[in-house]
Amino acid sequence: MRKTKCDYEGNCNNKAYAEVYPSLLGGKYKGRGWSYLCKKHYSQELKRFKEKLPSYIIK
Repeated sequence: MRKTKCDYEGNCNNKAYAEVYPSLLGGKYKGRGWSYLCKKHYSQELKRFKEKLPSYIIK
C-alpha cells in the first residue's frame, strides 16, 4: 500500500491522517472533492467546519 500524504493547499508533505469529504455537506461545498489531511490540518478544518466534517480516519 502506498503511503498517502496530506494535500492541504498543495504544500504539506506530512503523512495523511484522515480522508475528508466536504462535498457531503452540500451548499457552497457541494463542488469540493475529497482530500487527505494530516492530523494538524484535520483539526484545523474541524474547527472551520464546526466539527461536522464528514471524514474517514486512516489507520
